[in-house]
Amino acid sequence: MHRRMADQVYERLREQIVTGVRAPGDRLDPTEVAEALGVSRTPVREAVLRLDADGLVERQPYRGVVVSGIDLTAAADVAALRLELETLAVRAAVPRLTDDDLARMREVHHQLEEAMAGDDAQEAFRRYNREFHLTIYRAAGAPALLRLIEDLSSQAERVRLHFDVRRGRAVGDHADILTACEARDTEAVVAATRAHIIEPYLLMLSPGQSVLAGSLLAVAMGADLVGPPEPSA
Repeated sequence: MHRRMADQVYERLREQIVTGVRAPGDRLDPTEVAEALGVSRTPVREAVLRLDADGLVERQPYRGVVVSGIDLTAAADVAALRLELETLAVRAAVPRLTDDDLARMREVHHQLEEAMAGDDAQEAFRRYNREFHLTIYRAAGAPALLRLIEDLSSQAERVRLHFDVRRGRAVGDHADILTACEARDTEAVVAATRAHIIEPYLLMLSPGQSVLAGSLLAVAMGADLVGPPEPSA
């Protein structure tokens, strides 16, 4: 019972952070949270420890626990490395995809579409997004490359936790990747994968802000270099 309560508090606070109800810099007082949710301080403390491990909150002198901001420089470097390594993996993997691989991708994509309408879209996206892409990359037959990609993906997932995954077109990107894989069109898979990696970073940028010229990400993006997406209506 106690564990379930801590899980519920964690899910509630995480949802508030990724949807912007609790913005970066907002103070998260355990006593106030406990009173607002009608629980004791113990499950709140446990939830805060998990949020801290996720990088969603941090402890600051004289302020206590606050919602973390995002290190755009670190996020840009991770995106740059992912562009290079995942492009390499796609080019090696697509010609080697089996019918079983494609069937698994279709299954995971369908599960992801259904999960986006559920109450735990954030965690479901993390799980299904990871499995969808790794199904492709495993076909490359390069364990060392796969380990590097998995490590970078874990870092990207911590950044993604700051945002509502229902924003953007991640699910549409998966559909494009799947269609291109079914057609064995390697370059189309490369283009769709690169767009899928780049968009979350661009969504972090303020209106009018762009990728810094000469940065690692700018070099990796090359011809893909564009400004931030137009704000949604």
